[in-house]
Amino acid sequence: AELVARKGVGFFYRYRSLDMAEISAIRFDQVYLCRAIRFDKSGSGDWALFKSYVACFTDRRFSLSMWSDYANEGKGICLEYSADDIASFAKDNGLLFSPVRYSDIPPINSSSQYGAVMSMMSKPKYESDEYEWRLWKVDMRSNDIGKLMSAIKPRKIYVGKNTDRESSLYEELEIVAEEKEIELI
Repeated sequence: AELVARKGVGFFYRYRSLDMAEISAIRFDQVYLCRAIRFDKSGSGDWALFKSYVACFTDRRFSLSMWSDYANEGKGICLEYSADDIASFAKDNGLLFSPVRYSDIPPINSSSQYGAVMSMMSKPKYESDEYEWRLWKVDMRSNDIGKLMSAIKPRKIYVGKNTDRESSLYEELEIVAEEKEIELI
């Protein structure tokens, strides 16, 4: 919460594909965290990456790279969350919320526990236009491939310019947005 306050960011955004899993997560105020091993570019397979779960956000509402990479070439959606809601959610659930480190220099001693976590929180400099933040949790007891965590609701949903507004998925999104009183833009 302190880091978010120092950065002066009021909202965070999560770019997502439009599918039934995401619509269901919105309906039940859930956020999906994937297993961090997915971000292991080194191939180390470190235990910390197997036991860590991550959800990606950005502090940029309009990001071409995020629309392209995370929201299926603009066919998906962008969820807007208040920084305060994310900070409270993180604190209440023992999660860390931190900006990604952009550097072409790998973290020092990536084979250590600290290095494995730093590699999970690092991306190459050429991706720095994403301004990504990661919400993450270490869960030593879990072997899940991902986690759905409850208790966070988006404030707005931005629809990608290439989203099929005639599809049954979009109709379901409209129903959920109305049910949850979330502005659909």
